[in-house]
Amino acid sequence: MKFLLVTQEVCPRCDRAKKLLREVQREVPFEWEEVDMYEMLDTFTYLGIATTPVLLLEDEDEDYTEEHILFMGELPRKWRLKEIIESYIEKYAEPEREAV
Repeated sequence: MKFLLVTQEVCPRCDRAKKLLREVQREVPFEWEEVDMYEMLDTFTYLGIATTPVLLLEDEDEDYTEEHILFMGELPRKWRLKEIIESYIEKYAEPEREAV
């Protein structure tokens, strides 16, 4: 499981979002990657997103829905982002395979 932080060059909140993700990552192990908004323009258009930053749960099939959006535009508080990420990790974690 990985999260995508969708940013654009002229976005003051995007730098704060990267800092916030690094802070939360010190407390909760998760992977994230920064992606330029223009790489996901079709997805943004489909979902009606017109702002950055956006944090998405990565979908390998690139079949994004509103359920994949953790936040967009305004940044949540650190404690709230930690809760959100933990809930996504819990919800989408692959069940551990039992040893045979």
